[in-house]
Amino acid sequence: MERLTNSVLKRLPGDVQVPGDRPQTSGILHLGAGAFHRAHQAVYTDDTDWGITVAAPRSRDVIDALAAQDGLYSVATLGQEGASMRVIGSIVDTVHIASERERAVDLVAAETTHVVTLTVTEKAYRDPAGVPGLLAAGIAKRAAQGGPPLTILCCDNLPDNGKTTRAAVEPLLDSASKTGATLAWAEENVTFPSSMVDRIVPASTKATYERALGELGVTDLAAVEAEPFTQWVIENDFAGPRPGWDATYTNDVAGWERLKLRTLNGVHSTLAYLGALADVETISEALALPGAEDYARWLIGEQIAPSLTPPDGQDTVAYGEGVLERFANPGIRHRCIQIAMDGSQKLPQRLFATIADLAEGGVDLDLIALPVAAWTRFCAGRSDAGSELPLDDPLKDVIRQSLTAAGTNPAARIDAILGLHQVVPESVADNHQLRRAAAKWLRELDRHGVATTLEHL
Repeated sequence: MERLTNSVLKRLPGDVQVPGDRPQTSGILHLGAGAFHRAHQAVYTDDTDWGITVAAPRSRDVIDALAAQDGLYSVATLGQEGASMRVIGSIVDTVHIASERERAVDLVAAETTHVVTLTVTEKAYRDPAGVPGLLAAGIAKRAAQGGPPLTILCCDNLPDNGKTTRAAVEPLLDSASKTGATLAWAEENVTFPSSMVDRIVPASTKATYERALGELGVTDLAAVEAEPFTQWVIENDFAGPRPGWDATYTNDVAGWERLKLRTLNGVHSTLAYLGALADVETISEALALPGAEDYARWLIGEQIAPSLTPPDGQDTVAYGEGVLERFANPGIRHRCIQIAMDGSQKLPQRLFATIADLAEGGVDLDLIALPVAAWTRFCAGRSDAGSELPLDDPLKDVIRQSLTAAGTNPAARIDAILGLHQVVPESVADNHQLRRAAAKWLRELDRHGVATTLEHL
């Protein structure tokens, strides 16, 4: 079957949006070749005259597909009334970091690279030998060459993600150079703005590629699907040229990050654990469980909203209503198991930070204790119907050992989870009200399952 390439663009169906004149060179190096980047930052860039080189840290499946397709791929936007197709042409080159590390370092150092963007997930920032080390080596080479300023823009779901990236990279800078002058150069020439990104992008499946084939008439092995909503809030702190992205630029990203992490991502994770335990596949199906939408609305209004001050012009409850409407979109088959991955890395920002602020304010923690119980039960590895639930988490062994040692008692299992000091702040772990409420919910989930527990809230 013929592949999606430059040569077939003019023969695609008339209702498929195609790129105009494509950039010949890239001013952006993006680390992380996942579906989210292709459905978000690459789409924003497609509306500019900038190009992107995509660097894959490990797996080369996506970049091999892109290379075979002249960098082209399609995004299916899935709304309530069907799908619309767009071919994206902003990716002009690819690199495989695992086998081409020196080339990747050279790209960070290249004077034609003005912005490095990242979607490498939370755990990548904790590995000095990985992405942080690559950036440090590239900055050192750039400094030695007297290169132009560089902006490193994190697009991962982390609070203060610019500061997180800087904190991972800066300690490595002088060790990456022989002169010890790299850090001083970087302080003058490299910025790490924060950003907040938002679009629901399920993992691509066989159905994704079948849809692309049916709509395009050619094979697209880099196809992605996404919801209609998209948002990008960026701290206006660029060291050099800035692409013409249609984003919101601000000097305070933190309020937007907190609103999204707690309201959207926090509820997303909550529904993912409840849904997986209830043996439903997707978030829209989890939200459709009797009582689930009411619970999500109570959680937003009574627990999340009191925990934060939203950005000017925003209302947390109204924002939450929009989130629930997006989650209910049946066209977005966002799998509960996918969202449930890496809970130990996600929940500190999505759940436990909210709990810490509520506890400090003296707010009752009963409703927000339910997702703590749901994660605890999920980590044990069995759904309400007895199906095996995969625990894909960097702390998998530690979590399972702690739960095994705790035995079957709900209170002991909650104490085991709250005792994970890598995940749970001490102030949260020591909160007696939270421990009692979470143990109560875990007892209910053990006895009755998610569906009955939600229905009788």
